Amino acid sequence: MTDLLVQRVLMPLQPSLARLYVRARRSAEGAPSWRRRSVVLPRGTALRTDTYFNGFFEGPWRTHTSLGQLDLRVRTSGAGRLRLYRRAPGGARTLLAKVDLTGQGAEASLPAPAARDEPGLLFFELRARSRLVLHRAEWWARNVEPRPVRLVAGYCTFDREPLLLRNVAALVADSAVRAILAGVVVVDQGSRKVRDHLAFGALARRAGPRLTLLDQSNFGGAGGFTRCLLEALDTETATHALLMDDDAILDPESVLRAAAFLALARNDLAVGGQMLDRSRPRELVEAGARYLPERITTSPHVRRRVDRPADLAPLLTARPIDYNGWWFFALPLALLDRARLPLPLFLRGDDVEFGYRLLRAGVPTVPLPGVAVWHEPFESKGRGWHAYYDLRNMLVVGALHFPAPRAGAVARRFLHRLLDELLACDYGEAWLMCEAVADFLRGPDALRPGPQRAHQRLRTACEKLATTPLRGSLPTVSPPPPSPRRLVRCARRLGLIARHLIRPSPPADALPRHALRAADENAHAIGGLDVVAVDDPHQEGLVVLRRCRGQFVRLFLRGLGLGLRLLVAHRQAARRWREGAPALTTRSFWRAYLGLSGPQSGGGGAPGGPPAGGVGGGGAPP
Repeated sequence: MTDLLVQRVLMPLQPSLARLYVRARRSAEGAPSWRRRSVVLPRGTALRTDTYFNGFFEGPWRTHTSLGQLDLRVRTSGAGRLRLYRRAPGGARTLLAKVDLTGQGAEASLPAPAARDEPGLLFFELRARSRLVLHRAEWWARNVEPRPVRLVAGYCTFDREPLLLRNVAALVADSAVRAILAGVVVVDQGSRKVRDHLAFGALARRAGPRLTLLDQSNFGGAGGFTRCLLEALDTETATHALLMDDDAILDPESVLRAAAFLALARNDLAVGGQMLDRSRPRELVEAGARYLPERITTSPHVRRRVDRPADLAPLLTARPIDYNGWWFFALPLALLDRARLPLPLFLRGDDVEFGYRLLRAGVPTVPLPGVAVWHEPFESKGRGWHAYYDLRNMLVVGALHFPAPRAGAVARRFLHRLLDELLACDYGEAWLMCEAVADFLRGPDALRPGPQRAHQRLRTACEKLATTPLRGSLPTVSPPPPSPRRLVRCARRLGLIARHLIRPSPPADALPRHALRAADENAHAIGGLDVVAVDDPHQEGLVVLRRCRGQFVRLFLRGLGLGLRLLVAHRQAARRWREGAPALTTRSFWRAYLGLSGPQSGGGGAPGGPPAGGVGGGGAPP
């Protein structure tokens, strides 16, 4: 039995993020000042940790781990009072313990008894009676038997060298994180190579044998992350893998918390990090998600602020999820013997399918509040070839993990979405949707060839179907809202279809007179117009959408044919996917698919690897 550090109390990475870490009330003698692990409180000031990153969210720990007795341990200099609280999901606050602090380098330990009812949020309040220095504050699990956890952190990158190198540097700069890393694997699939970046040499020297950089062709996120998993499996000292996006901003503390959670897990599970918005960093975008088979999509994103105590209440009550994105996803390597490797879906849905596969094998994914990255939100991904992978891969997920979806609902949903794109004059998106359905109906053999040629075909087609951006500006208008009456909306939709089928196309040189905001780009707003511009903040210039009767008719008829095939052949296509997909998830398939020879493909670093250690060893990190 040993004591295990499960969560450190840390100060913000930058001042603008302060409310995600601490709440501090200034006094007449000034405001608190802090470094990463310490804070100085002038007399009369108070600091509280009922925040997203420094509150202790009991629910997942009590449900999934052998947490046992939990202690808050602090070290201070000066005079003050420490109070330990629990906030219940309903908002009620309970004082659990308090202690007066005096002297230099004073140590205090307050036990946090398990909740009698629902677990809540544990936090503390520190009030300064003199100048008070908080040297450190930590949450410890007492008398536990942790599993050993040695992580291989895996990054798949494509032409994002500065962001990637910043993230790897943050990992290796934290001594506590370094101690639990069996290696850092970077799979470079870009046209600009990571090793050519000016900052790479210095980072490689600091990281030493922990860092492995591998070059390969672009096999998408699925291929890059699977290569990371293969490398982790070949690393003798590794027990777990952690997959992270190259462009996510990481607080290294999240790695330690995920490792501690895995070390105390009662049963096999995966840990998912939540997603905060990189452009609005105090907003939560997603905390795990579900798949809606008959809508051929994942559940709507949960966007909420998390910088006020009341905002944290929804995070205190667990809700079921099906998967977590690979912007931060950790799992035991032993699970790959049961669940096998990801499907070669290139991107957009590979994490959904793998999460469902884990769930069907009895392995839940736990999204931990306080374990998160800042990431570009989904709506920023822009238009283009993503639509193909979104639809094809969601159809694959439904076929593999929902044995009897209603084919009529799936076909109806496809046709509804296709018509939306056609009426909005987005013929590139409509073509991509048709290609996605056609390739789904082909079955798993569509995934066997390398993805580069197919992906290039999609990109070329999108470029041909795209219109030339319009430079300059136009007056922006807001369309009237759709009618609340369903019959009126249906009648208008039929009228718009007839208009697009019958009316000749506008002249090729016709210019738009006004622009719509990207949020208003839909069939209702655009269907009655001939030419319109869209002010998309993620595109250069204004996107021009122009009605074309020929394109509409061709894609409308093709879509009707594909919808009929979905209706008639969906069950047969689903059976082919269920029978053929397992062969695409084996190590032998992936090694051949990636062009690797032999059982080893790069290892986890230099011979001998990094020094032993890990979360399961007990004691404080160096």
